[in-house]
Amino acid sequence: MNNYETTVKRWSESAENFNKSIQSQLFDENSVTVWTNLIKENAPQKEAITVLDIGTGPGFFAIILAKIGYQVTGIDCTPEMIESAVKNAEQQGVKPELKIMDSHVLDFEDNTFDLIVNRNVTWTLYEPEKAYKEWKRVLKPGGKLLIFDANWYMSHFDPLAGREMTEGMREYREKYGELPEKFSMNVVEDYWLKLPMVGVQRPQWDKAALWKLGFQNLVFDTNLSERVSLTDMDRMLYGCTPMFMISATKATKAEEEEAFNRVYWDGAAINWGSNCLRDHHSFKKNAYLELLEPHFEEEKKYKILDIGTGSGFMATLLAEKGYQLTGVDFSEKMLGEAAYCAQELGVQVEFVQAKADHLPFDDNSFDGIICRNVTWLMKDPQEAFSEWNRVLKKNGKLIYIDGNWNLYQYDEEEKQRFIKNREELEALGEKKLYGYGHSSTVLIDKLSANLPFSKLRRPAWDQENLSQFGFNVLEIEENISQKVLTEIEQKREATTPMFMVVAQKK
Repeated sequence: MNNYETTVKRWSESAENFNKSIQSQLFDENSVTVWTNLIKENAPQKEAITVLDIGTGPGFFAIILAKIGYQVTGIDCTPEMIESAVKNAEQQGVKPELKIMDSHVLDFEDNTFDLIVNRNVTWTLYEPEKAYKEWKRVLKPGGKLLIFDANWYMSHFDPLAGREMTEGMREYREKYGELPEKFSMNVVEDYWLKLPMVGVQRPQWDKAALWKLGFQNLVFDTNLSERVSLTDMDRMLYGCTPMFMISATKATKAEEEEAFNRVYWDGAAINWGSNCLRDHHSFKKNAYLELLEPHFEEEKKYKILDIGTGSGFMATLLAEKGYQLTGVDFSEKMLGEAAYCAQELGVQVEFVQAKADHLPFDDNSFDGIICRNVTWLMKDPQEAFSEWNRVLKKNGKLIYIDGNWNLYQYDEEEKQRFIKNREELEALGEKKLYGYGHSSTVLIDKLSANLPFSKLRRPAWDQENLSQFGFNVLEIEENISQKVLTEIEQKREATTPMFMVVAQKK
């Protein structure tokens, strides 16, 4: 008998008693009101909500949510449970769709439901990661997952919970007499105790699992017991196992991409931080100054914005020369490395966490904007360049350095050149195929997938298009790699020479 068959058998045996319990809750006006309000408060705030009630059992959630107008589908692996749910729904005057289905393998299209709910179900999952992934699949982007559960049987693993359970049962006997049948059992079936969610600390486990799957806005309420109106009997029997709620939102595609980017750049931060100080003590310091300074009038002490400052190399470079620098980056860890670099160098730079295309500055705030290896990451070049134009003063300078970093993904000729270059490097024993510690192209490919500049030849595009964003192109240097890269870096980036664009706000 496999896990699914065993689960069906166990809950089939409990279906009759479980149905009696649910029927009493359905006729308990206070219980219905409390649970209805709790779900409504945490559900997406929209009309015509589609709901999937996983492990519906005799249909409590499916019925109370159908009563308030939600379009509800309830599933359960046990035919007896679904049969009870159908009868209970008819008695309550509602018609949720009720189906027999395995919660690990859902027979629904992707992005079907606005809300998934379940109560006292997740602890029974025999493959919880698989189930959570499947639930995410059928949620719409922006849809919410609400889990209500508890650390069932924790008394078998945690001595404190065991003592609380013993005390609760003693109190129950003194006040009400014999314990309910399930609490009178001396031995709990090994099947329950061996389930992966039994004996682990929750909802901490769920937090890690849901975050790994890309859920966002994770909210946890670790003690719902008082709110969901436990009776005095329930308090004695279940007081050692307080119910918790988990609320999680399925990210939109844009949110998932942003989260991936943040994790990627946060992970790269520590290496970038060490490179900042290293480059300050190498030929690169003067090399970049020779490229940048001729375009700024030093005596005016320009206010300069470094967009995508990373670990702060460009910002601290110009701050040392007396310019007033502000550096922005959306990675908090990058900004931490940048602040450390500035402190070590003894320079003043204002660092601000912000997105490159949504800058928290007034119009006409800066005399100049600089950035390095940032423009290739733009999802919407028009939006970003227009935003940069907005915060620049009239006649302000825009100077950016970049390369055709991922053109090989979309251009066959470039792809062959890229592959040949990597083969030559590997033959020489070179493992660090990207700077800053990245030894694989996989993450870079994912990071740059479908970005506009990954498909365009630059700086030809920049020459042709900057005018429409309010800039006059003053100068383009198509290959500065020999000026600013070490010999080995030039070999690594042989197929992607770095270029520099100097433009001026009209």
